Amino acid sequence: MIGILIITLTALILGIVLVVVDNKINKTNPKEEEYLKRLPGYNCGACGYGSCAGMAKEMLKNLEAYKKCRPLRGEKLEELEKYIKNN
Repeated sequence: MIGILIITLTALILGIVLVVVDNKINKTNPKEEEYLKRLPGYNCGACGYGSCAGMAKEMLKNLEAYKKCRPLRGEKLEELEKYIKNN
């Protein structure tokens, strides 16, 4: 019985440690998340960045990168451009 408690507590502690470490390592920029929300989400790679997440990361460096996104049209394009102008 004590062995089960020790293993359970050890697993709990290691799980908490893993979550904390993951959160510190994989921090994302809030702007990157906002760009990603406004991209089409097809992850087609036609832009050359592999996915919409790659495009959002590139937009942090080069704001004009969104123009390479072929499926980005209509309301999504207007929404992204409006967000860029206001921020």
